Amino acid sequence: MYKKFVLLALAVPFFLTGCWDKKDPEDRAFIITLGADAAENGCHFTFAPANIETGEAEIYAAESETLSGAVAQVDTYTSRKTDLGQLKTVILGEGLLRDSARLDALLGELERSQAVSEKVMLLAADSAAACVEKAMKEDSKTGLWDFYKNTAEEVAVTKGIDLDTFLTERTERGGNGVLPRIRAEGERLRLGGGMAVSARGASILNEEEERGYLFLLGDAEGAVLEGRYKAAVLPLAVTKTKADYDFQAAGDTVLCTVTLPVEGTLQGGRGELLSAEQKTELESIFSASIKEEVEHTIKTALSEGVDFLGILPRAERALPQLAKACTREQLWERMAFCVVPKVQITDMGRKR
Repeated sequence: MYKKFVLLALAVPFFLTGCWDKKDPEDRAFIITLGADAAENGCHFTFAPANIETGEAEIYAAESETLSGAVAQVDTYTSRKTDLGQLKTVILGEGLLRDSARLDALLGELERSQAVSEKVMLLAADSAAACVEKAMKEDSKTGLWDFYKNTAEEVAVTKGIDLDTFLTERTERGGNGVLPRIRAEGERLRLGGGMAVSARGASILNEEEERGYLFLLGDAEGAVLEGRYKAAVLPLAVTKTKADYDFQAAGDTVLCTVTLPVEGTLQGGRGELLSAEQKTELESIFSASIKEEVEHTIKTALSEGVDFLGILPRAERALPQLAKACTREQLWERMAFCVVPKVQITDMGRKR
């Protein structure tokens, strides 16, 4: 009996082979930020690992047709195994976003990867490599994550989007979508504006166009609007937004009426309560400002010839018979818009 016990004890380690190839954390480079730019032969990838030690973080770079190929290259000249399991942010360069074939290939690889989370955040940039380098100088422990979370999540200058949501929106919108945009300004990074991505390429949205897009989504909470009233400029902090769509077919035209209920709090002022009449005047001023901004954003989409705003899927659901009778391109060409903002100022300020 004792001999059987000893033999069993000696045999146990041979059945625990799953641990033989396990690497300790110090043997892995946990990538937290990834940059991808267009290159002559595929993509130029920039890998930023979490800096778990003091000193400047080391950044790896490789050029390959695939992300897997780039990871394999990096592993040949570093002592640590490249690990994408902690990846939090992927920055896509403008050149890559304009190349729909390469972009689709990379997004497909990210989607299929068992290591990459579907909740990894996506950003657009002029140069992904430059933004990764500046991000690691500012915060080498979390990369862009804290910067992005504290800016995109709290300030309505852009709409945060993860891999899964972006892929879903692109499928629903026929290959179109909008990514938040980050850019390097001097030694700092600035988040604002967006990049409209379509099968035809990509185009930059300025901050006003991006904000107009947020209003169309009913997701502009946190935005700050400025209205001129009797030689004074008064800011309105948006606290609640909604977007209601109505579609009516009339001959060769499809009229899309977008009603935008907006609530906000008046900031600043002269330290005195405003009258009901003044409140109505200010609400009209801010409504006109939103209307102009949203109409300009829609005009930009119409001039591009693609619906990156997500309006066509709404029209197809509202008018299914018409949608079956024409292509998306034809439906988009027939669209006419009426934008109706309804601003309600819920707090007029108080005397101090």
